[in-house]
Amino acid sequence: MNNHKNLDTSKLNYVIYCRRSSEEGEDRQVQSLETQLRELTEHAQKNKLNVVEVISESKSAFTVGREGFDRAIELIKNRKANALLVVRANRISRNAIDAGRIISLMDEKKLLYIRTANSACYTSSSSEKMMLALELIFSKKDSDDKGDMVREGQKTKALKGFPHGVAALGFLNDRSEEKGNRKWTVDNGRLNKIKTLFDMFLTGTYSVGKLHKHAVGPLKLTTVKRKRSGGEPIVISRMYEILKDPIYAGFFYYGDERYELEKSLPRLITEAQHEKIKAIISGKNIPKTQHHTTTYSGFITSDTGDCVGQDVKFQLICDCKHKFAFKRRTMCPRCGVAIEQMENPKHLFYTWHYNVRKKKAGLPYTSLNEDKVTLSLVELFSNKLTFSPDIVEWSKKHIHEMKDKEVSDKVFLSQIQKEHASEFEEKKRRTRVMLRDKQITQEEYDADIATLQREYPDTKEKKVGTDWYSRMMEITDISSRIVNVLNSNNVQAKRNILAALGSNLVWNDKELLIINRPEIDVLINGVTKIRSEYPKFEPRNHVMDKGLNEKTSEFSPVFSTMLHR
Repeated sequence: MNNHKNLDTSKLNYVIYCRRSSEEGEDRQVQSLETQLRELTEHAQKNKLNVVEVISESKSAFTVGREGFDRAIELIKNRKANALLVVRANRISRNAIDAGRIISLMDEKKLLYIRTANSACYTSSSSEKMMLALELIFSKKDSDDKGDMVREGQKTKALKGFPHGVAALGFLNDRSEEKGNRKWTVDNGRLNKIKTLFDMFLTGTYSVGKLHKHAVGPLKLTTVKRKRSGGEPIVISRMYEILKDPIYAGFFYYGDERYELEKSLPRLITEAQHEKIKAIISGKNIPKTQHHTTTYSGFITSDTGDCVGQDVKFQLICDCKHKFAFKRRTMCPRCGVAIEQMENPKHLFYTWHYNVRKKKAGLPYTSLNEDKVTLSLVELFSNKLTFSPDIVEWSKKHIHEMKDKEVSDKVFLSQIQKEHASEFEEKKRRTRVMLRDKQITQEEYDADIATLQREYPDTKEKKVGTDWYSRMMEITDISSRIVNVLNSNNVQAKRNILAALGSNLVWNDKELLIINRPEIDVLINGVTKIRSEYPKFEPRNHVMDKGLNEKTSEFSPVFSTMLHR
């Protein structure tokens, strides 16, 4: 096999490199190491190739740090080998750094050939290096896409009301469904025992240790029997996990966002009882969630740049309906019932924002209720920055296409720039020779160099790119969930999404001003203009598929107005 007119590939010194990922999810269809080794060895023997070393490893190429790969690089750097033999090029690398090392060795003429048994082979020629770079780039993109698909699949499953992974004790994964789409079924025997444990703990007379003894003694509560483990009595650490798990109250968290458990699955306790259990376990009389990290602290300033502080109030409504500040109390001042003994206490939290400088100076000021901040944000973004799932997916598709084209263009332009740089240096060298041999004067030399610099302007260009792709995907993702997050009770999720938006909130004692980053304002202004021109763009409460003409049911380019804006 000879892919380059000046290269006899049969006389090179080869390193056979076999790799299979150690991660179960990656490259599931890739041949085993044994199969790769057999195929490549037979190929080398059939074509009489000189193999200096065989390297085989089971490790993901998604991140840097593979001993076998580093060994192959060392052999090539030391000129003990000058060719690689692999099943496919993507066995070499799935990350940008290792891919760059391979291309660099080809630039240095130390790695002359990458040979595969059944697919494309690559020499160190400029065109084939470009094709190899594209292969390795898209190999990395494939790994990134797999990770994105896993995360999207887990989020989709969470939206359906099911956490990903192994079901909580008392529930079972429904193995009649395909992996990744498995629902939960009820393990009645274990769930009834866990319900008994919750009822006992809520009386306030059982410690976790005592409850654990009851679980492994009379109740005989065991873990689920699996292929290599399980079927044993639960340990005390598992007892803590069960008591603190919100799944038994009907909700769970994924990626700092709260999701409700599927409605058909039973709830063993209420959310208030869940908070009470956490308070008992922590040894405090208030739930762990009652602290001074408020939703908008650090995001709000005054119109004059003054610090805006937070005044947090904690109140509780007792079973007797009496409301009181409970931070320094252990029982209801009216009925005398201890807080930890209350059956269904209701915790209330109020947060007010105020100008710290004015308050300390005794100047008049107006406080801003946190609920008003949330309402203002919801009103803005629900009207200006919320889109249907269809248009979000449409946007992501076109952003991916734009990024793919940019990657291809960059590789192509980079190769052209290298060729121009080589030509430029060669012409400069010839001009210097002419000056040395006094064929031209110094003035003529300076003029010729200036002309060359005008002819090859791209040889000095240092383009600094911005990560527009990540930012666009981030904004697109935000637009699909911002209102739900703002309406949730998850403080950290709200803070995360505000930080991602980069918005600043300004309180001037009269009104709340929302100052967004330029790219957010551009999107908001663009959507406002489009909706004024095209009232049917993303119509509210529209049951038909977006982009369908209501009368003819034919596609109407409602979304295409976004393409040129």
